[in-house]
Amino acid sequence: MATSATTSGNGKAKDPYAVTYLPIGKIKPSPENDKLYGEVQDDEQMDALVDSIKRCGLDCPLTLTKDHFVLSGHRRLYAVQRLGWDKVPVRIRKDIARHGNTEFHRQLAEFNPQRIKTAGSLLREALLRSADIADTYSALEHRAEAALNVDAEFLDVGRSKEITPISKRRLPFLEAVQKVIESLEDFWPLSIRQIHYKLLNDPPLKQAPKRSKYDAEVYRYRNDKDSYNSLVDLLESARYHGQVSMLCIDDPTRPQETWRAFSSLSEFIHQETEILLCGYHIDRQLEQPRHIEVFAEKNTLYRIVSKACVGYTVPFAIGRGFCSIPVWRDMAARFRNSDKERMTLIIVSDYDPEGLELADDAIRSLTLHDVPVDGHRIAVTPEQIEELGLAEDFNPAKDTSTRYHSFVKRTGGKRCWEVEALPPDYLVEQIKAAIEANMDMEIYGAVCDREEKDRENLRQTRTAIAEQLEF
Repeated sequence: MATSATTSGNGKAKDPYAVTYLPIGKIKPSPENDKLYGEVQDDEQMDALVDSIKRCGLDCPLTLTKDHFVLSGHRRLYAVQRLGWDKVPVRIRKDIARHGNTEFHRQLAEFNPQRIKTAGSLLREALLRSADIADTYSALEHRAEAALNVDAEFLDVGRSKEITPISKRRLPFLEAVQKVIESLEDFWPLSIRQIHYKLLNDPPLKQAPKRSKYDAEVYRYRNDKDSYNSLVDLLESARYHGQVSMLCIDDPTRPQETWRAFSSLSEFIHQETEILLCGYHIDRQLEQPRHIEVFAEKNTLYRIVSKACVGYTVPFAIGRGFCSIPVWRDMAARFRNSDKERMTLIIVSDYDPEGLELADDAIRSLTLHDVPVDGHRIAVTPEQIEELGLAEDFNPAKDTSTRYHSFVKRTGGKRCWEVEALPPDYLVEQIKAAIEANMDMEIYGAVCDREEKDRENLRQTRTAIAEQLEF
C-alpha cells in the first residue's frame, strides 16, 4: 500500500516508518481483527512463532494506529505476551485512527496481505474491499453491434418441413442404433462417426429384406459411405420423431450464443449464493516437474479429452486440423508461465496423412516458439489398430493429397483409421496413462489431500455464513 510522510505543526515531515518502543500495556488489539481473521489461537503455528521470536528476536515491528490499535501484528503481539516482554518495537501511523474511522475494516485488511488465511478470512476480507460492479451490457452491445444496421425481411417458405417416419423395415436398424447411443451415454453429445464405428462391432441390417433375388446380407451395415449416409438419414428422422434424444448428438463446428439474463434480483442472488465457495480446485500441475498439455485433432474429441484431463488440471487444445499461430503462441505462453524446464505434449490424431503430419507440425511449431518439448502421439497407433481390430476409414488416403506419398512411405500403405474408431472409454484411459507417465504421482497425491482439506474448510465457512446471514 502506498504511503506518504505526514507533516508536523512546524512543517517538518514525520517518518511513518520510524520505530519506537511502547509498553505492551498501551497497545490495544483491534476487535475487528477477530471478525476478519478469527481469534489468535495457541496452535502449532503460534508455538513456532514464539520459538522463532525467542531465538531470533522480533525483526518486524508492530504497526499501530495513532490511538495505539494494532494494524498489523496481532499474532506477534500475542507471541511476545507469552514470552513476558514488557515493551515492543512499533511503528505508529499518525494518519490512521480506529475511533471514528468508517474505513478501518478495509485498512486493516490492506495491512495484512501476507497472512496465511482461512477461507472465511479471505471471503470477509474480499467483501470489505471496495469494488465496482461492471456494466456488463456494454459487452452485449459490442457483440450485437454488427446487427444494428441490418434490414429485416420476413420469408414466405410456403410449407412446413416434413420428416418421414422410420418405416417398419428399418426399426431393427433403429434399435441397434439406440443401443449404441445408450452404451455411450457418458460421452454425450456424440458425433455420428462415433456411432458409425460402434455399429461395426455387430453390424445390423439397415432394413429388413423384401422378397427378392437379393440375399439379406446385401442390407448389412458396412464400413462404407452408403451405410454412413443411411445412418445420417435414420438419426435425423429418429430425433425429430422422439425415438432418439435431441441431446445425444451435437455439431461443435457451428457455435451458438445466448445471453444470460435474470427475471429478478432474487433469482440472481439465489444463483450467486448457490455457487458461493463452490468449485474450488488446486492447480494439480503446479508442483509437477514437467508442464503437460494435450492436443487433439478434431472437435469430436472435446468431451473425451476433457474427461481425461480434468482430474489432473492438464490444459488441452482442440485443433480442428492444422492450427494457426495463436494456438501455439498461447501454449508456449502457458509453458513459460509454468516455470518448468520441459514440456510434454500428448497428441491424439487420426491415422491418416493429415493426422500424422499434424502431430509432427505441432512439435515443430512449439519448437519454433522456443519450447523444449517432448511429443507423444498416443492415438491412433498401429498397435491399437491390431490389438482392437479397428475398422478402417471407408475413405482411404487419396493420391491427390500432397502428403499421400510420404504417408505411404511411412506406413507402407494407404489405409486410414479415424480416432472415432477407438472406444471412448479406452481413449480416456490412454490419455490418463500418458499424463500419469509424465507426472510425479506422490506429489499429485499430496496435492489432492491438501485440496480436500481446503474443501472441508470451505464447507465449514459456507455453513457458518449461512447461519449468520440475515436477509
